[in-house]
Amino acid sequence: MSVKLFNNRILYIIPIIFIIVILLRVLYAYNDTKERRYEFAKKEAEVLNSYAKTHRDYYQNFFINKTIPLNKETLSALPAFSSGIISETFSQHNPLNITIKTVSDRARNIKNSADNDELKAIEFLRQNLDKENYFSDGNSEFFQFAHALKIEQKCLLCHGAKEDAPKLIRDSYENAYDYKLGEIRGIISIKIPVKELNGYFYRNFMHSVIYDLILFIFLFFTIFYIIKKVKNINNFLEKIVEEKTAELKNSFIYDSLTHLPNRVKLIEDIKQYKNSKFLHLALFNIDSFKELNDFYGYEIGDKILKEMAKTIQETCQNGENILYKLPSDEYALLSTKKISKESFFLNIKEILKTVNKKQIEIEDNQIFITMSCGLASSEKALMSKANMALQNAKNNKKDIVVYDDTLDMTSKIIQNIEGSSFLKDVIKKNLITPYFQPIYNVQTKKVEKYECLARIIKENGDVVPPIDFLDIAIKSKQYPNITKAMIIKSFDFFKDKEYEFSINLSINDVLNKKTFAFILKILSSFNASHRVVFEILESDKIENYEELKEFIVSVKKFGCKIAIDDFGSGYSNFAHILELNIDYLKIDSSLVKHVMTDENSKKITQTIINFAANLGLETIAEFVEDKDSLELLKKMGVNYAQGYYIGKPQREII
Repeated sequence: MSVKLFNNRILYIIPIIFIIVILLRVLYAYNDTKERRYEFAKKEAEVLNSYAKTHRDYYQNFFINKTIPLNKETLSALPAFSSGIISETFSQHNPLNITIKTVSDRARNIKNSADNDELKAIEFLRQNLDKENYFSDGNSEFFQFAHALKIEQKCLLCHGAKEDAPKLIRDSYENAYDYKLGEIRGIISIKIPVKELNGYFYRNFMHSVIYDLILFIFLFFTIFYIIKKVKNINNFLEKIVEEKTAELKNSFIYDSLTHLPNRVKLIEDIKQYKNSKFLHLALFNIDSFKELNDFYGYEIGDKILKEMAKTIQETCQNGENILYKLPSDEYALLSTKKISKESFFLNIKEILKTVNKKQIEIEDNQIFITMSCGLASSEKALMSKANMALQNAKNNKKDIVVYDDTLDMTSKIIQNIEGSSFLKDVIKKNLITPYFQPIYNVQTKKVEKYECLARIIKENGDVVPPIDFLDIAIKSKQYPNITKAMIIKSFDFFKDKEYEFSINLSINDVLNKKTFAFILKILSSFNASHRVVFEILESDKIENYEELKEFIVSVKKFGCKIAIDDFGSGYSNFAHILELNIDYLKIDSSLVKHVMTDENSKKITQTIINFAANLGLETIAEFVEDKDSLELLKKMGVNYAQGYYIGKPQREII
């Protein structure tokens, strides 16, 4: 009886012990899951934050370094725009419903206003300036992570003093200025919903508990099996999390088309090996890829990019050579092999020899692909210098160029920056000044017209000729402002004079809708439009004749005349001239200045004069420098002459 009772007690004790063990197991597993959920949320937020920061810095640098010009077409690529789109897309498509936003307590856009939890984070970071991140599980619905967005020096380029900001920024924003260095203007806010994490972590936790309970009912030893099973499940979950994290990281550092490491990874690797004495970089660029892409389409273009990546990779298979896919049609090969720069050059030359023999078959056609290459070895700013070598190779039609100090473009870049700044100041102070060069009628022997030519009169009285500023004006997108200044001042000067006067327009002026509209507006209020001649630079490659014809029709309604400048400069298209309703052909100086000494120049000049006469057009010979040239041109039938023999450009007319 006692034994039986004892046995009964054992039977009761064993389940109680099992229940206690199970409860302890459940409690332990629950706490462990909560802790891992917390750590997972924190680490996930930190990883996403690092990628968001990398994106902002990466594209900011493109604009700061002027790799991408700042204009209306590229404005949406600024991190202020693109970060929101990327964050919104990510927030809508990730399985955990994580949201990433850039918010502020003083946002210009209400969508970017901070909520209460984000305001707490901002306040904490402002009170703890030595902290960069904030993480809290104080809200039962989500984990809140925040990273302080402090104003850096580069931010002040657009958001410092309003007058120093780029014109496009000033035109686009009214109240985004006077930011202070080190000031916290907002945060990168990452919210990780607790509900989705619970579903992610506790689902497997509940499975393990159910398994424990069911198997406990049947057999004692199954408890140990279940514990082991739970551990396996936990390991499996951790493996999934690691795989997903790795996939997310790879999406930032690998090219999606070729699956090669990208520019971000290249920069990381260069930093890693920066102290190596044997660090070589080759940048490859597919020649005329844009034309191939436009002709065959993007699908074929992608095929070419993958084929070239495969070819280069097969040619340089070596653990010490790493191939990268850079934006557009560029590749990079980084070598840490202990070889001299001469040996590296020979290796790359062999790679190019193989690549340039490559044939890609497309729709029964064979396309031959060639590449240009720039090399740099063990240099500071390795990528920049390899890129200088690559640009030199492309500009000079060479297969391969090795960087040396003669290629350094730093001084040229500084000169361009200073020139651009100087031009902004000139335009702001209205220092663009028209000079007037007389145009002589060879029959009446009178000056009947003037060409208006741009000069800059500095505040100290020095005169800056156009050769010193027009190229920079075009590159820095300030040329339209010079055109407008010339039109305003020239119209004002000739409003009470009887002379015809001509103003130079580039084809870009004609195609620029704002400049076009400005010209029409000025003409509508000008009482002497019949004396205005617009000179279209024929040396510019005119591709869109329809828009040019539209411009000519529009200004001719006001009585204006049209001249084609630099005719005969090498691109003259006689067929298109027939389609344009023009009045004058200005014979290019390259022909006129040799008309006395070169028979071919004389024949071409005579052909242009005859061609114009047959069409009822008048001709103007530029660069007439002496009496003999003038007399000869008169005999050949030219109508007008212009050049230093007739008169130099002056601020006042004869």
